[in-house]
Amino acid sequence: PDRDAARALLSSFAAERTFDFGEDPGAANVVKLCGNYMIGASIQVIAEALALAEANDIDRDQLVDMLASTIFDCAIFNGYGRRVSRRDHRPGGFALEHGLKDVNLFAETATRAGIPVDALPFLAVLQRRFEDAKAAGHADLDWSAVALQTSPPPPAAPGNKWK
Repeated sequence: PDRDAARALLSSFAAERTFDFGEDPGAANVVKLCGNYMIGASIQVIAEALALAEANDIDRDQLVDMLASTIFDCAIFNGYGRRVSRRDHRPGGFALEHGLKDVNLFAETATRAGIPVDALPFLAVLQRRFEDAKAAGHADLDWSAVALQTSPPPPAAPGNKWK
């Protein structure tokens, strides 16, 4: 009964669909952590791809335009792909420190669930990237600023790539 009432209420103002993940209210937190982990990982992958493109004289914005309008036509690649390509990490979205918190909570939740750390190799990389970005003073920027650890702005000298 309570779930039916909640579903009706959510359907009246929420997105197109609502999802039921069972009786445990904590499941919603796990779902959120899974989604945020995937977004954080996507931001890192975008940064790596753009670093390779830029090092090979391919325009970052043009690459994101192409990818985000074809095989990666989704909100994450359209939004964060453009932020990363433009190195626009102004505060106002989801702060990097909150991204680090969620990546760490993902790790804690996985450990409590009995998932071995070595089964999640990208987790350690993502944690380290977020920790390094925070240490670099990016905690208050949008969490897409984690990309600056992989794809920093090029030096001012013309023709001198950051690598």
